[in-house]
Amino acid sequence: MNDVAENSSLGSGAPIESDGRAAGEVRAPAAAFFDLDGTLVVGQTTLLLVKFLRRAGVADWAFLIVAGLWFLGYKAGFYRVSAGAREKGAQVFKGLTVQEAEELMTRFADEILMPRMHPAVSAALAEHRAEGDRVAVISAALEPVVSALCARLDIGDYAGTACQLEDGRYTGRLEGAIPIDEEKARIAAEFMARWDVKAEDCWAYADHGSDLTLLRSVGHPVAVNPRPPLQEAAWAAGWPIIR
Repeated sequence: MNDVAENSSLGSGAPIESDGRAAGEVRAPAAAFFDLDGTLVVGQTTLLLVKFLRRAGVADWAFLIVAGLWFLGYKAGFYRVSAGAREKGAQVFKGLTVQEAEELMTRFADEILMPRMHPAVSAALAEHRAEGDRVAVISAALEPVVSALCARLDIGDYAGTACQLEDGRYTGRLEGAIPIDEEKARIAAEFMARWDVKAEDCWAYADHGSDLTLLRSVGHPVAVNPRPPLQEAAWAAGWPIIR
């Protein structure tokens, strides 16, 4: 990987590759884990989704206003992502069939998310793939959103917040654990064990303080447009920062 830190320097000695290896040294198998909201995609996907579904006639104005106020508070640091908050977001799929949701999310990924991809993080993703690294997206975003974007990016390994189905339709409720805090790190550890890669050889890209456990669980953490407290943690640890 190329150096993505704001400032860096290399000492003298043997020729060094861009990821710190000596020239000719065989690269260990590695993986790279990417957050979605604020990392791969600039912005909060659930708020973008509600606006998109409002234009598509699926979500009403009342839901849009409530979701918008919550995300303004979240951005200001007044709220944390919780099961209750994600449950509200899951209401946008209530009553839709799997096929209807997939069709909408394909449009959402193409029309809204792809144009908002973070250029530098997209470049890092492409470089990891060129190096032969395994890649995965681990996000607290709703699973139909994560699935649609990953399909667009040809990423087969991902985890999102699962939305409950009954008789082929979404109920508007959640199912299972939310990939956040320690749960994100646990999911990443499962991927690493499955792929037989060492944590010290792996990378993680994220933007939020709730991602600190994930970032600290790998050898190459990268902060993306970090907000406090992630920015302070990145400065203190000397982690690369992408802006």
